[in-house]
Amino acid sequence: MLLVRMMRLPFRMLLPVMAVVVWLGIVAGPAAMMDHELRRVTGNVKNATVSVGTFHTTIPPERFLAFAVNEAVVTHSHVITAVNLPGALMEMPISLATTVPEEWYPKQLDVWTWMAMGTLFYCLPAWWLVGLGVEALVGPRRLRWPWAVLGCVLCGLLMVLLGGFLLGASAANRAGGGWVFAGLGLWIVLFALLPVAWVRQRRAMRSR
Repeated sequence: MLLVRMMRLPFRMLLPVMAVVVWLGIVAGPAAMMDHELRRVTGNVKNATVSVGTFHTTIPPERFLAFAVNEAVVTHSHVITAVNLPGALMEMPISLATTVPEEWYPKQLDVWTWMAMGTLFYCLPAWWLVGLGVEALVGPRRLRWPWAVLGCVLCGLLMVLLGGFLLGASAANRAGGGWVFAGLGLWIVLFALLPVAWVRQRRAMRSR
């Protein structure tokens, strides 16, 4: 029933909602499962010892949920960043401008976890914008030219970033940066929907 209601939403609302749902699926879901398993194994009264390769740590019960969230975000950090790349590009200068980030992010979470989580929320306006382009491309919504210009500008900026990454990154960084290519490529295509939809509408109007 909920899925049916979601599908009735306009794309400019549906895409941000779906972005949140995907985030919940790859972060909140695995974190809840890990937290439950840690509490089940320890009886919720003993410390848990976690060993992954050379990494070893002891976690008290009150830190189980925070550890689970940190692990879920770290495990899927590249996916989160690539899917919400505009949000990551907005989040980075904000974090750099904050001289003492430890004063504003939750102490239970790692600073990198908090930054990765924030990319989704910074990216919601971009998902709204892409939804607007989809509505204009497949539906009757008329797209005004400023949105098309904005799509061209954003698409061009990402192309410049992609070119800079290709030219400036070392071979090792390029080899391990597949998620960067995926994120840039995805959002270049998504932002290009806006000018494509506008051009398509203009041609349709002239042919009448």
